[in-house]
Amino acid sequence: MGKRSGYKRRKPNEGERATLDGHGGKSRVMDDKDDDDDDRRGDGGSVATTTTATTHSVLETSALTALDEGMKRAVKANRKRARDAQTLLKRAMKVKDVKFFNRMIKDFGNDKQFGFAKEAFERISRAGLSPNVYSYTNMMNAAARVGELEFMRTLWDNMALNCDEQANEVTYTVLVKGEAQSGHLKHALGRVREMIACGVEPNARTYSTLLRNCVRYSDVERARECLDLMRERGAAPDATACEYYIKTMCGELLVQQTLQFMRDIQNQDGIEITAASYVALATASSLVFADEKTARNACRDARAAIDVGGWAQEDDNDDKFQQQGDDDSSAPSKSVQLFLQLRAKDALQEIDAVEKYLNDTSEERREEIAVQASSGVERASNVIFVEDAQDMNVHERNARWLARFGQRKDVRVEVCSGHGDWITTRAGRSTDVQWIGVEMRRNRVALTWMKALRLNVSTNITMMCGMAHNVLRREIPDESVQEVYVNYPDPPEWVGSSQVLVDGAFLNDVHRILKPGGYLTCVTDDSTYAMRMCRELAKVPGLFKSTEASGKPFVSGVPDDYGASYFDSMW
Repeated sequence: MGKRSGYKRRKPNEGERATLDGHGGKSRVMDDKDDDDDDRRGDGGSVATTTTATTHSVLETSALTALDEGMKRAVKANRKRARDAQTLLKRAMKVKDVKFFNRMIKDFGNDKQFGFAKEAFERISRAGLSPNVYSYTNMMNAAARVGELEFMRTLWDNMALNCDEQANEVTYTVLVKGEAQSGHLKHALGRVREMIACGVEPNARTYSTLLRNCVRYSDVERARECLDLMRERGAAPDATACEYYIKTMCGELLVQQTLQFMRDIQNQDGIEITAASYVALATASSLVFADEKTARNACRDARAAIDVGGWAQEDDNDDKFQQQGDDDSSAPSKSVQLFLQLRAKDALQEIDAVEKYLNDTSEERREEIAVQASSGVERASNVIFVEDAQDMNVHERNARWLARFGQRKDVRVEVCSGHGDWITTRAGRSTDVQWIGVEMRRNRVALTWMKALRLNVSTNITMMCGMAHNVLRREIPDESVQEVYVNYPDPPEWVGSSQVLVDGAFLNDVHRILKPGGYLTCVTDDSTYAMRMCRELAKVPGLFKSTEASGKPFVSGVPDDYGASYFDSMW
C-alpha cells in the first residue's frame, strides 16, 4: 500500500533564517507500490551532502513503523538480514577459508549489502589469510553495484600491489562496469584496451557492459569505437551488442545511420534485428521523417519480433554477479522471464503510442515536428544540459531564468522524470503551467523530449539534464516555483551511502525555490526510503509542515488524479 505525507510551507523564525535561507512550504511523502526495476526509475542524481538546519527533531523508526505495516515489515526484514550477515561473518572467522569469505563477499555484493561485504573482505586478513584475485574481484563488484567508484578504484590499485595473481577477464569486466555506469565511458573503453594490452581478452559481457552504458549516456562515438574494437579482436558483434548501438543512435535521432547499420548487419553478418531495435527505430523515425513509411514498417517488424520472442538476452542488466566456476545455466530465471515480459509490454505500449501519433497527427504537423527534431536533443531549445560545477552566479542564474520563462506565475518541477510519462501527462493536462523536468540520465531526457514532441506539449515542458542538487542551485531562482514533485527516486544503494537525493541540502534548496505556500510532494515505492525521507523532513521543521491535519508524516496511496507513471503501466 502506498503512502503519502504532506508538509506546509513555514516561514522560518529569525534565529533560523540565516541558515535555512528561505520560506517554509508544504510537503507530501507518498510510498506507492513495490518494484525493483531501477532502470525505469527517474534519477535526479545525488551527491554527498549534510543538512544545514540548526534545529531539528528526531523521528524514530518505531514511530513510523507503528503507522504502517509495510514499513514494519521492511524494518523487520532488514534486521533479519543484518543478523544473518553477522552469523555468517562469525562462522567465517571459525572456518578460516578464503573461499568461504569470497562467497560471502559475492553474495553480500549481489544483495547490495556493501557494508557487510567490506567487513567480510577486511576479516580475511584478520583471519590470517590473504585475499586472492577472486576476493578483490568480488569486492570490486560489490562496490560497483552501489556506485562506490573511488572505493573500487582503490581496490584495483591495492590488488596490483598486494596480490600475486593477475586480474582475469571477470576482474577487468567489473572494472569496466564501475567506470561505465558512472558515466566515464572513455575511461571504461581505455580499461578494455588496457585489458587487451595485458594479454586478457575481453568477453561478450565486457563489451555488453560498455555498450549498455553508451545507451544510458547517449555516447554514439564510444559505442562505435566499441563495435570497431570487437571486430578488430575477432569478436563479431551479436544481436545484443547491435541492439545497444541501434538504441544509442536512435536516442540521438540518427535515423539514416541506423537504417544503414541495420541493413549491413542483416546482409553481411546475418544478424536478426531485435524487437527493441525496431521499437527504437519506430520512435526516432516517426519524429525525424514526415513520411510515415519507415516508422510504420518498424512498428510492424517490432510486433512480429515480439510475437516470436525476439528479445536480445541483456547481459548483466544489474543482475546477480557470477564469478568463475559458478553455475551459468542458459535457462532464464523467473526474474529474467518477468523482466522480458515487462520489456515486451513496454515495447507494445511504445508501438501503440507511435502508431497513435501517426494516425492522429496531420502530415503538416509532422513536418513541423520533423524540423524541430532534426536539430537533435543537444540543440533543442527546451533542453538544458547543466554542468556539475561549484561556481554559481546568482545574477546570471536569474537572468537565464527570466530569458527562458519570463514572468510565468505557475512553474512546477518534477525531479526524477524518468521516461517522461508523468510529466508529459501533466503538461498535456495543464497547458497553462510551465513544467520543468530534472533528470540525470541523458537518454531519459531525450526520451522525454521525444514524447513531448509527439504529444504536442513541448512548448510547456523544459528538461534540465544534470544532478538535481546542482540543477536546483544553478538554474532555479529563489521563490520561483509553485510545486516540486520527486517521483520514484532511486533509493540509496546501501545503508551508508552518501549518494542520496532527498537529504538536508536538497530540502533546503527546494525550500529556497518554492514560493510561499508552495508544495513538495515525494513519491517512493521503497518503504525504507520513505522512512528516510520522513526522518529528513523531521530534521527541518522550520521549512516544511505536514499537510495532513493529524500531522502524520506520510499517507498511503496516491490520489486517483495524480497522473500516470511508468510504474502504473507495469501492473
